[in-house]
Amino acid sequence: MQMPRATVFDRLSQSQARLLWARDLGEGFALAQWTNATDHVRYEDTRQHVLSLYTHRGQDSARLDRGGMRGHPGALSLMPQGASSDWEIGGSFAFLHLYIPDDALRGFAAETLDRQPSSLAPRDVTFADDPVLAARLAELAAAPAPVAARQALTEVLHRLLTQPTWCGGTLDRQRGGLAPRVLARVRARMQSDLDQPLRLADLAATAGLSEFHFQRAFRASTGFSPHQALERLRIERAESLIAAGEPLADVAAACGFAHHSHLTRAFRKARGVAPSVWRAATR
Repeated sequence: MQMPRATVFDRLSQSQARLLWARDLGEGFALAQWTNATDHVRYEDTRQHVLSLYTHRGQDSARLDRGGMRGHPGALSLMPQGASSDWEIGGSFAFLHLYIPDDALRGFAAETLDRQPSSLAPRDVTFADDPVLAARLAELAAAPAPVAARQALTEVLHRLLTQPTWCGGTLDRQRGGLAPRVLARVRARMQSDLDQPLRLADLAATAGLSEFHFQRAFRASTGFSPHQALERLRIERAESLIAAGEPLADVAAACGFAHHSHLTRAFRKARGVAPSVWRAATR
């Protein structure tokens, strides 16, 4: 895949670090999983903000230009755009990197928090503990579908922008649930496009809200995230098609599942049995 122009990514690619996988999240955002061991890495004039999470070990990693501060599993670091840093790696460890375009982050701040983009000031943070942010980043790495990934990304960005540890100043305004007519419109969109790879941005546009405000308002109205609601609707439609005797591959396609195995996993998780077992029981 073509990665965004991020000095941190480029520098790591030239070091001893090994790229395990990378995902394009759209709008210039990208996520990568790396491993490294016994290395020295220096970053200069980074072109994007980079959020790092140590997922395995890290206690032998030290930031030399911060007095030799040492990492630990679960440690988070934020390298703002334009920053420089010097790192010594003394043992093997694994880490996630989220690459964040500056213009996209400022646009998110303006849209979701009503902040002036020029007032945004990400901090240079090394080896901080923020269990909430770490959990959101792990959710992003494990997100199984575009809607879930986008939800996790917006939660990560919101946390970065509203916690003093990561960004100077906060202005977090919560909004209530969706108006009944708006909720009905969103549900109709979900029902009509269940066989499509619906994105969080698509549903938010249907509601006329930013992605962050939409997912918060949707949960306030329904008790579910948009991704969970989509999964429930897909399983309900799958039930009716399975009961009608449709081939499972056709059911998967009609309900927006990537393939037969994807349908089977989701159905078993929701209903406790495989589709074939459920079909036999309804006859």
